[in-house]
Amino acid sequence: MLSVPGSPPMPQLSLSEYRNLIHQATPLACELVEGQISHKVLQRPDQSIVKLFRLKRVLTSAHLFPYTKRFQRNVRRIKSHGIPTVTITALYRIPAIKRTAVHYRILPGITLRERCEESEMDSQLAERLGIFFSFLHQKGIYFRSIHFGNMVLTPDDRIGLIDVVDMRFRRGPLRTGLRIRNLRHLFRYDSDIDILTPFRHNFIEAYCNSARLRRKDESRLRHDFESYFPDYATRLD
Repeated sequence: MLSVPGSPPMPQLSLSEYRNLIHQATPLACELVEGQISHKVLQRPDQSIVKLFRLKRVLTSAHLFPYTKRFQRNVRRIKSHGIPTVTITALYRIPAIKRTAVHYRILPGITLRERCEESEMDSQLAERLGIFFSFLHQKGIYFRSIHFGNMVLTPDDRIGLIDVVDMRFRRGPLRTGLRIRNLRHLFRYDSDIDILTPFRHNFIEAYCNSARLRRKDESRLRHDFESYFPDYATRLD
């Protein structure tokens, strides 16, 4: 059975047990594997989520420390910083389909993208977002998969994170180069850039005021940030 030193082995599900787990579940994400559609994320009737990860055929870090365990570790670590996220109920190994799985309860709320589809971004929310992103970086959290669809506004009006498997943790604040790279990840989608464009100055001012970077590093970060909005004037015409 697949295990990680210092942690208990994951329970193993038979094919029939796996089928019972996902009975009447709704596929939310799929991928094409060897010409066949394979489920990646399913939502059960109770609204909980089953997220699947392929087992690697070769010996890699992902084989020794599977993504399910990374997901569990990241959930634990971001919760230790007071950041809302999902609640894991179980991890599984499913040899019959060459997958591991994490079963978790969703984080209540709506994604930032959904919030901005219902009502437009405003200066206050942009500032909160800048402060939150600065907080992540000050805590040494580098969330490579971050975007407006992975950030949740909870019912108690906090900002939380979901889909947290692709995340690294540093012992101290992120250096400027990593901050810049992570900001690029945040604005990888044109739709998210469009959302923030009218309030981009609110975001970056709040970020920089919170981060308290050296003047040279702040100038470098601001210059790169503005490059995401090259056609702002054109959009206003």
